[in-house]
Amino acid sequence: MKIQKLNWAGIKIECNKKTLLVDAVEDFTAYSGILGYPRTPLIHFSLTTKADYIVFTHLHLDHFDISIIEKCLKPDGKIIAYKKLEKYIPALTRHVIYLDYDEIFTEEGISIKSVFSLDGIGHDQTAWIIECNGFKIFHGGDTIWHNKFWQLGKENQNIDFAFLPINGAIVNFQALGLAYSTIPASMTLEQAFNAAKLLQARELIPIHYNKFSTPYYQPEELNEEDFEKLSKKISQPYRLVEDGYFISGE
Repeated sequence: MKIQKLNWAGIKIECNKKTLLVDAVEDFTAYSGILGYPRTPLIHFSLTTKADYIVFTHLHLDHFDISIIEKCLKPDGKIIAYKKLEKYIPALTRHVIYLDYDEIFTEEGISIKSVFSLDGIGHDQTAWIIECNGFKIFHGGDTIWHNKFWQLGKENQNIDFAFLPINGAIVNFQALGLAYSTIPASMTLEQAFNAAKLLQARELIPIHYNKFSTPYYQPEELNEEDFEKLSKKISQPYRLVEDGYFISGE
């Protein structure tokens, strides 16, 4: 399995001559009024990527980019989505496979499993466990901390990489009708290290950080010392991967 980190929470997986995109977004302008503009350059991958499967955790536009489906999904490709999102995306005319929690889609030696996740502002969301050739990854979208990580680790053993959000963003979405809260709408760095530990993941791969910051979207400020300190405290290895870089699952 070969994995490329894309923008924000996105990854590209290549295995068994198949390509999967998870939460792959190239255009964030729809949320520019809230998130602002990217603080670091974006990776433009759509012109060189043809995907057999496109997978997304939820419908927030920083995780679901419909233009990527149009640009990247092969004519016979499949969209894999959480069952509870079916009523919201009837306009997708491509082949969509909907999975409820703990359901698994298997094809060409690749398995994709939907598991419990919890969105920071109450919208429907799933996390994904993807396995190919004995290598297994967990992708948590922008989940907040919840009490299922113990169970997920026991029921889905031998996770190699846990891709988890770490920016602990405080959101001020009063203009959207949501009351202001000081509780983070995605996991903090410490929560992500703990979640990876409970998932029994070989390594935490941080996602969903260092890209956006506005008065409406206020992320936790991080430095490299924080990573080292928490890794030692929690005994959880991690790896920082820059956008565009590849890591191999062996």
